[in-house]
Amino acid sequence: MKAVFTLVPSESRRLLAKATVAMPEVQVAKEKAYIILCGGVTNGFIAQELLGIETEPQRCTAGISSKRMLCVTPEEERHILPMVIYKGEPVDKTMQEAFEDFHIETVVIKGGNAIDPEGNVGVITSGFDGGTIAATIGTVTSTGLQYIFPIGLEKLVPSVRDAVQYVGAKTFDYSLGANFGMYCISKGKLITEIEALKILANVEAKHIASGGVGGSEGAVVLVAWGGDDDVKKAISIVESIKGEPPVQGLIGDCEVCKYDCRYQGFKYEDLPEYLK
Repeated sequence: MKAVFTLVPSESRRLLAKATVAMPEVQVAKEKAYIILCGGVTNGFIAQELLGIETEPQRCTAGISSKRMLCVTPEEERHILPMVIYKGEPVDKTMQEAFEDFHIETVVIKGGNAIDPEGNVGVITSGFDGGTIAATIGTVTSTGLQYIFPIGLEKLVPSVRDAVQYVGAKTFDYSLGANFGMYCISKGKLITEIEALKILANVEAKHIASGGVGGSEGAVVLVAWGGDDDVKKAISIVESIKGEPPVQGLIGDCEVCKYDCRYQGFKYEDLPEYLK
């Protein structure tokens, strides 16, 4: 049996969240060890699925692509993430404290900004200190802990390895949005809509088209195939997430922003309409 469907970004994020929580690695970590849920819009959805809590995903991240620009959410408006979860319950520990209480089953769930056909993940960093990747990569790579990257196919680029050669916050002469650098990460388990459908319904899938208008901006079109019961399960899952509301836009305070953006220092009333 074969089926085709289109997912817009919010629907993809819900699918990715459900699949991430269902992963055996995450279920084991939930029972025996730590889940380090880093900041990210998709991770805001994962917090909902994993813990049954309400979140505003746009507030669960530091860096954000919103209102047609790369930006940074104001610190005072962020909530929930990053979060350290021990044996299924949030705990008042830092990531470093969780790493020091070492469990090989611990997983680190991290979002990203680009993926490529080789499975590389691009993670934008705008904090000038390396951000969450810098705070985790040493421990994860040296000890053998597991990164999990739930990232939608809307973020597919030809090559992350190539892309990172062109960025670096202080190399830009003009930036329409926060200036930034980017990591290329090849260690970790990448979960796109394709892997999500395999995890949740045991079907194969192929990404065949992207884009759209009238609410379908950023959409991906997928063909899925497999046994009749499995494809019917995939259809049921997709139908259950169709209509997931778009994530609302949020940007920082341009007047006090530290990034070398075209609108750095602008008062709200002086910003172009698309940023209001």
